[in-house]
Amino acid sequence: MSFPLKSIYSWSLLLLMLMQFIPLNRINPPVVYDFKTPNVIKIMLKKACYDCHSNETKWTSATYIAPLSWLCWLKVSKGRNVLNFSTWDDNKTEQVKLQKAKIRKVITEGAFHQQLYYIWKTDTRLTDYESHTLTHWLSDSQKEQPSEIKNSGNNRQDKTL
Repeated sequence: MSFPLKSIYSWSLLLLMLMQFIPLNRINPPVVYDFKTPNVIKIMLKKACYDCHSNETKWTSATYIAPLSWLCWLKVSKGRNVLNFSTWDDNKTEQVKLQKAKIRKVITEGAFHQQLYYIWKTDTRLTDYESHTLTHWLSDSQKEQPSEIKNSGNNRQDKTL
């Protein structure tokens, strides 16, 4: 049984039209925590990472056209599960150290998911200077230890008279 080419095109077009009605959850949940970092670093992270790794995703018009919308939604969902700056809790120091190490590795070595995103949105690609600045900040923040205030012995209030 053979179908005429016109019939195949017609059914394909109908199928594409019906796919547009499949709902996706493109809602940005509320931001739980504000990631504490210098403003320059936050701007770089927002430029390159926040569309997939935060609850502040900018859903472009292309993300409303199936089947591309399915791919975008899937990538953002996976990205938020791996790393989400909107739920980043600075009080969980071990988790923060692991996340920063992963970010540094992705920036230095690159990842396939970045290539797909940067082909689509070329203006979000980090420059060499921005990559260097981010990796330097991530390396420095890994070395930081919480500072303790110690009594120097020179404070009059600490001495008994």
